Amino acid sequence: MINLLCGLKYSAPTCVANSVDAAGNTCPLVDRSGLSCPVLCVRDFSDCPDALQPPSKCAADEQLCDDGACHRSCDAVENPCLCGLAAADVGATYKSCPVYAGTVTVQHYDPSVKQEQIEFACAQEWGLVSSNATFDRSDTGAAVWAANETASAMWGDCPLAQDPELTFTESFCLAFYGIIGAEVVLYLLWHVYKSIRERHAARMRRVCSQSPTTAAGEQPLMEKDAKVQSGTSSIDIPMSIGGSVPPASRLPSGVLLLRGFKNDVAGTLMYCLTLLSTAGWIVLLAVIVSDYYGTVRGGVAYGLLANSNTSMAVFIFVWHLAAVWLIAMVAAKRRLRNYFRIECALPMANVVQVEEREDEVIMTQGNQNRLTELVSSVRDAAVRRFGLDVVAESCAARLAGRHRYFEYRCTRYVLSDKTGSFECHSFVLGDTHRSLLECRDGLSTAEAQERQARIGENFIGVFVPSFPVGLMQELFSFFYLYQLMTMWVWFYFNYYKMALVQMGVILISANIKVFIRLRSERRIKGLAERRNRCRVRRDGAWVELDTAELAPGDVVAVEAGMEVMCDGCVLQGEVVADESSLTGEAMPVRKLPLKRDDIAYDPQSSSSKAYSVYSGTRVLQCTGSAYAGAAGAGIEGGEPQTQVLVLRTRTGTDKGKLIQRILFPTRYSFVLDEQLRVAILILLAYGGVGFSLSIWLMGHDLTSWLYGTFVLSQTLPPLLPAALVIGQSVAADRLRRQHIYCVDLPRILCAAKVRVFLFDKTGTLTKEGLEYYGVQQIAAGQIAGEQQQDMQQLPAHLQIGFAACHAVADLDGQLIGNPVDVEQFRQTGWRIQARRGDAHSLDTLTSPDGRTTAHVVRRFEFEHARQSMAVAVQDAGTGHVHVFVKGSFERIGQLARAGSVPADYDATAAAWARRGCYVLALAHRDLGAADLGDVGRMTRAQLEAGCDLASLLLFRNNLKEDTAQAIAELRRGDTRTVMVTGDTAMTAVYVARECGMVPENSRVLLGESKTPADEIQWTDADTREPVGDIQPCLAELGSDGFPTTELAVGGAAFERLCATGEIGALLPSIRVFARMTPGGKVECAKWHMRYAVTAMCGDGGNDTGALRAAHVGLALSDAEASIVSPFSSSRRSIGACVALLREGRSGLATSFSAFKFLVNYATTMSMLEIVQFYFSVIVPQAVWIMVDSIISVGLLLAVTQARTARRLAASRPTARLLGAHTLASIWGQTAINYAFLYGAMALLFAQGWFRCHEFDSRDIDTSLWWLLGDNYEAEVISIVCLFQFINAAGVYNYGYRYRRAWATNYLLVLVYAACLAVVSAVTLADPNRFGCLFRINCGNTPTVRALGYGAASLDVSDYNSPIGHNVLPRRFRWTLWGLCVANIAVCLAYEKLVVLGPVGRRVKAWWAARHGDRKLRLKL
Repeated sequence: MINLLCGLKYSAPTCVANSVDAAGNTCPLVDRSGLSCPVLCVRDFSDCPDALQPPSKCAADEQLCDDGACHRSCDAVENPCLCGLAAADVGATYKSCPVYAGTVTVQHYDPSVKQEQIEFACAQEWGLVSSNATFDRSDTGAAVWAANETASAMWGDCPLAQDPELTFTESFCLAFYGIIGAEVVLYLLWHVYKSIRERHAARMRRVCSQSPTTAAGEQPLMEKDAKVQSGTSSIDIPMSIGGSVPPASRLPSGVLLLRGFKNDVAGTLMYCLTLLSTAGWIVLLAVIVSDYYGTVRGGVAYGLLANSNTSMAVFIFVWHLAAVWLIAMVAAKRRLRNYFRIECALPMANVVQVEEREDEVIMTQGNQNRLTELVSSVRDAAVRRFGLDVVAESCAARLAGRHRYFEYRCTRYVLSDKTGSFECHSFVLGDTHRSLLECRDGLSTAEAQERQARIGENFIGVFVPSFPVGLMQELFSFFYLYQLMTMWVWFYFNYYKMALVQMGVILISANIKVFIRLRSERRIKGLAERRNRCRVRRDGAWVELDTAELAPGDVVAVEAGMEVMCDGCVLQGEVVADESSLTGEAMPVRKLPLKRDDIAYDPQSSSSKAYSVYSGTRVLQCTGSAYAGAAGAGIEGGEPQTQVLVLRTRTGTDKGKLIQRILFPTRYSFVLDEQLRVAILILLAYGGVGFSLSIWLMGHDLTSWLYGTFVLSQTLPPLLPAALVIGQSVAADRLRRQHIYCVDLPRILCAAKVRVFLFDKTGTLTKEGLEYYGVQQIAAGQIAGEQQQDMQQLPAHLQIGFAACHAVADLDGQLIGNPVDVEQFRQTGWRIQARRGDAHSLDTLTSPDGRTTAHVVRRFEFEHARQSMAVAVQDAGTGHVHVFVKGSFERIGQLARAGSVPADYDATAAAWARRGCYVLALAHRDLGAADLGDVGRMTRAQLEAGCDLASLLLFRNNLKEDTAQAIAELRRGDTRTVMVTGDTAMTAVYVARECGMVPENSRVLLGESKTPADEIQWTDADTREPVGDIQPCLAELGSDGFPTTELAVGGAAFERLCATGEIGALLPSIRVFARMTPGGKVECAKWHMRYAVTAMCGDGGNDTGALRAAHVGLALSDAEASIVSPFSSSRRSIGACVALLREGRSGLATSFSAFKFLVNYATTMSMLEIVQFYFSVIVPQAVWIMVDSIISVGLLLAVTQARTARRLAASRPTARLLGAHTLASIWGQTAINYAFLYGAMALLFAQGWFRCHEFDSRDIDTSLWWLLGDNYEAEVISIVCLFQFINAAGVYNYGYRYRRAWATNYLLVLVYAACLAVVSAVTLADPNRFGCLFRINCGNTPTVRALGYGAASLDVSDYNSPIGHNVLPRRFRWTLWGLCVANIAVCLAYEKLVVLGPVGRRVKAWWAARHGDRKLRLKL
């Protein structure tokens, strides 16, 4: 490249400025005007030439002094001819002629003898040398200054004073040596002292599990039957040699390494010294930079460090030391404080350092190439070797009663006397209804305190730092450290204006980021830190306590309006709770008391939810207990009627786990993050080349190091990491305007790559509730022909059955309960009456006409295991007791008496399901006038035995209005849609067809099994005909190359496929997953995530786990539980899914555009700097300011404002920074820009008016870079690169398929056009003040006028150029402008036609045909 530049510059091999002209002839020496004359020293004023005669007469109170001017006193006047020496130190006394006010012109100016030529020209001007004389270096009209000179006249060109030297023995240097030396000694002594004190520390470390498991042989706590669970049992840890615990990087996931530390006075002092040293390095850099600007010692530059070279050397030395120190501080910030403590046994520790291996979910399936795989393998090896995947956190050890504990991630860990380690605890109060009812007496104060000491108070505190502290936490990272050290170089390099601009941008972005983070943390704090007062049974009496004092085993009195602060079960009474904050379900839920039976109770199972209340929910209403006395009294003999047993507190509750997941989320790594590391390494290597070339071209001195560092900082722009965030922020703001909220910005880019979208059915694809469709009666084993719409036309016993067989309650006129039950009861027209005092009656119901009254005497709530519920109802008119059992048609068909089940029962129910109906069945048994006491003693099985099938109950779950349209849009956007629902398979298949998820003419095979252990039976969903082997069906391909058959599976069949491993092969063909539990939905999402980026959409509640597990989760809910999902929307429409994908794709494309824009900036900047360094020129300072402020910041922000495409494209934007598409764009643009810049320089060197007027920097100090731009070379480089910098924004504003048309980015169009207009005007216009701001087409006013431009005063500082201007000829200006316009056109055409257009698509198709397409093909 250098040889190419030399060839462009000169035809002669010497590569010396102004050596030959365009024809190859030796350049004549040119004349240089406007040069100032030196002082002329004479023995007597009479020897001064006429042009320099001193004043003939001074004022009355003045006298003529040796400097040739009149002064009142000559005592303080310095004689310039002495050159700072005393009169006694010179051979003769000289006086100075007055300073010549004019300038001279040197003919045939030669920089190598410029001083002698100037003196000769001045001598000719003053008549000391004949005007016809030719230049003779040995005779310039006066003697050369010398201390022993005695000639009549000599030049006052004093020899340059030697720069003051820094001896490095000055007091401040000695102080620096002393401080550094003392610190080194102190650190060595501390390390030796610490090593001696900690020689046995490795054996004192312990491990602890985060999940409590039942400890073998653990005795019940005190006298109670609560089983204590601790978190250290059954941990199989391989021990290191000597019995020590292995490092945290080798521990299993979820296992903590515990290290105890105690404070030490010497260590505390050393820690304070470390903090002071960190601040000291920053202060020291600031002092050196201030000394450069002369602000340390009275405005004298280098007043402290003596001279420029010494100052640069000291700055570079200190800069490297400070960088190493700060890097070490940032790397060790989590462990630094404990390094200055002494490691000890855990029981003696003041602080426990918890170390945990932090797993990272990497979402790069199918996006790795050899380079990224190599870098990833090297990174993984480094992570394993140095334990970089280990997170360390220091936790204070405290005392609670007799227990020593610390708290880590909101969970308390208590020191065990048995193991010597800390353990987390929980309490199991019982696993059946009967065992839990036995805990109704509550706790004693001692028991409560003991349990609370082990678990912690029932309060989750969230620490939110103040804004200054949060800002310091944000800035103390490697990213900002790199920016800080870069800015120090800019400040020292007299580039403080742009350093201040960049620092402003960086600090503003950091402040915004901290503001958003703290606002989110305050929101979480408000969600977590909730407490109130409640009545608790303690020591057999009811007392009022703070909810923070609750412990498992407490019994709490529940009142209407209170917020529940624990997870518990209802001991007596009934509760109507609003659980919308957790599940998103708007319908209040009825909670019933535990049964006096050995029914299994598991707080996580759906069958136990009817008896459970949850932390964070609100009590709307409390009702009396069936076992209490008079109803409505509220308190009978001081005993609350509604009581709840506390089962779990703090992070043991569902809400606590939710908050824990929010505060400490799993780390995700997207393909972008993986390849960004490689991209940064490549840019660093590229910058390293530029750094090396800068040092070579600029002379291997200290100044060249500054230039090289400047090149490196602009090759890897400080704004580069922020560029990828800008697109995410813009997309998040646009989503917010569409009522879609994001709590995890990087997931927006992940949303852009979604290929599979999983949907819940009820409340997501369909409307919130089911709509009543009708009843089809069954009598004497026969099914009635048509369904009955009006329930009041049904037989009396069926009216009673539908009015009573539910768990609906009346809350101030509002029916609450399961939405299906509510809709069923509403259709009957019956009313729920107020409770009466009958101990056998749970509810009293009256018919619409008031003639019929029924009393519910027994109720068995719905159980998922049974798939049914049952009631015993007394008809008040006849006294008969009727038993009704309601549930899934499959379960009721099995339960009913065989003779009552019609032969076509299953076929009829399946037919209704295929028509989209939710099918339930009702069975009936008449016990006659039975004794209610006997009925109360019968078991559920006894009551249900012998029931006759009575009817089918039909509901329709209609689609939302925009569901079909949204599904069609997703399919057009190359996104596969899949249904994952808890509903029946037939209903799910019907809805899938109705919304367009399953093509209308596709065959659907349904796979079902009774249990996961049974074989799967495949049947045709339409004909119900069995299919023995599904593979031939899947082998039948349609015109799109995919099977024409779709699969649907039930929950048990899915578990079977997972167990056998068949799910992997069948997954791409399964469209519907039915009868899925919440855990099954999570597994389904994980299986899809193995093959493609997967999104999940649900309405909250049982979808929460899958929403969190998927790559992208969108909760159609504004409940608190939706916070665990990266996205939530209050729109409750899957149109939000389309909007999310559109904005995600636009955000990813925008982030890549911003990234490519800054990389293009880096490559163009490095090209500019290498070329300018070769010519020893620097573009003017105003150009740098425009590039680094208006262009790099302004246009970068404008690029991100591209508007989102209106529709989803049939492809996704690339997420590969090192993909062919991205590299072709970046390096193609770079090559084009290189070619045009070299072409412009070749064009310049072909001009006859330029050759022999080249810039020669041999007499210029290259450290004064702002004086190196007054020449043609810097001017042409500036103009061409300004157009290239600006055009990069236009190039990367192309939206392709994911953003709208180029011209719709109005901000970019405005800024882009304005920048191009400004640069065009500066390029083409004659000399003017605006152009002179950029020192383009400008010059000294007399020189410009001499060129024929009638310019007024240009108000510009003197040009540092022999010819005094850099005004380009008009013809060349237009030629150069045309070249720049051609550069713009070629770059735009290359991006539009080659990278994004037909050329790129054909190359991609050719490559795929030749090498194969590794992309997984999915049926849409």
